[in-house]
Amino acid sequence: MEDPVQNTPVSKADIEYFVGLEVSVEHSEEQLEARYNIDALGKYQGNAQVALFPTSTRQVSDILAYCNQRRISVVTQGGNSGVAGGAIAHRGELILCLRDMNKVRDMDAITGVLVAEGGCVLEDLDNYAQEQGYTVPVDLGARKRCMIGGNVSTNAGGLRYLRYGSMHGSVLGLEVVLPDGQILDSLFTLKKDASGYDIKQLFIGAEGTLGVVTAVAISLAPMPGASQLAVLGLQGFSKIQRAYVLARQSLGEIISAFEFWEKRCNELVVLYEGYSSPLSTSHEFYVLIETRGACLQHDIEKMDRFLERLQKEGLIENSGVIRDKDDMDRTWLFRSQMARAHSKSGHMHVYDFSLPSKHQYELLLAVKSHLGAAGLYGKPGLPVSDVTIFGHIGDDNIHLQVIANEFGGVVEEAMEPWVYEWVGSHGGSVAAEHGLGSHKGQFLKYSKSPVLIEAMKSIKRLFDPNNIMNPGKHVSHA
Repeated sequence: MEDPVQNTPVSKADIEYFVGLEVSVEHSEEQLEARYNIDALGKYQGNAQVALFPTSTRQVSDILAYCNQRRISVVTQGGNSGVAGGAIAHRGELILCLRDMNKVRDMDAITGVLVAEGGCVLEDLDNYAQEQGYTVPVDLGARKRCMIGGNVSTNAGGLRYLRYGSMHGSVLGLEVVLPDGQILDSLFTLKKDASGYDIKQLFIGAEGTLGVVTAVAISLAPMPGASQLAVLGLQGFSKIQRAYVLARQSLGEIISAFEFWEKRCNELVVLYEGYSSPLSTSHEFYVLIETRGACLQHDIEKMDRFLERLQKEGLIENSGVIRDKDDMDRTWLFRSQMARAHSKSGHMHVYDFSLPSKHQYELLLAVKSHLGAAGLYGKPGLPVSDVTIFGHIGDDNIHLQVIANEFGGVVEEAMEPWVYEWVGSHGGSVAAEHGLGSHKGQFLKYSKSPVLIEAMKSIKRLFDPNNIMNPGKHVSHA
């Protein structure tokens, strides 16, 4: 059952108060509709009347203290690059956008620990880190738009999770403004701390429901001395799985990414984004492998032996190795534009699951069969034109796309809750890296126990008793 929401509309007097705090205010309907009231895919639409743009933690504190007293609900927004509706103000909440809190506060070039404000764009932060000989451990297709505070709040996974792990491991400390305006300073920059509860972990993946992440201390990774990519063409999902096992064995410590996509995904990127395919030949599946090491010759020898082993076992139909930086950038761009290309081909119902590798291809077949039996897929002119999968094979994260002629409607009715039940019954999670957002909390019961869900709800009530922070989303919707 959803917790009650008391959302007081923002009044003219409220706006005057915010202006008095020297906070930038946007209340133009045209600007709000174009930039802040719609998500990256155009699926989730909001109706916020006001957006605020603080420049300091103190301003955020003053805003939340005031909103908590007045019972004005707040949705925190960064780059608005999410696809789960978590940053959209569905109930007319006030939008608190951190775009102007974009400063690097500190950088320790010896330990590789960086302290940055929540509104720093991921790509800008990574460029800064590279100047110091480091790289931000998380990398996403939305790197030009997403912000580090949002990455923390959604526990973003991304392309190199296999090498660097999750935000739970990379984040050393946080500065968070609580719903009542108190500033929780856990901006610890040391890598060892056994002095009490690790409170910061509660805010990683909380999607702005417990407070506002205003600054992050993150442990960076050293810039690799050498990088290379290998693109494989394969026939059969089982061969991808075998190739992954051999990659772990043969490439060992230098492997940093292992991505896969199917033929139709490849075709959509070529068609809608205009990019050339990484391989000139067509295949049922493609795999992209990245290595990052210290010595290029050493890494080349490892890659050559790995590819020889794949060929000896008859696992690949074609392959290519890329070592030129510009060519590697173009190949990664091809991979990162996959979701965008799908969204251009129709109304993309995107599902983001963690699922054991042995069930991933089975999911694709089950969805196609289910939609076909419902008379929605399988012939030209039916509501569903495509069903595809791609993802991060190394961390069991699969993205399922159902391309339809509209959002919602008969397609969503056929897919939900059926697909969440299917994933839960096969040992999966209903949300891997996109978060629960505004919609998926109701399906949490398929992968989390009632006791665990109630424990999470009790944490929400403890931190936000007036339910002003991103109400009706995340676990509140469970």
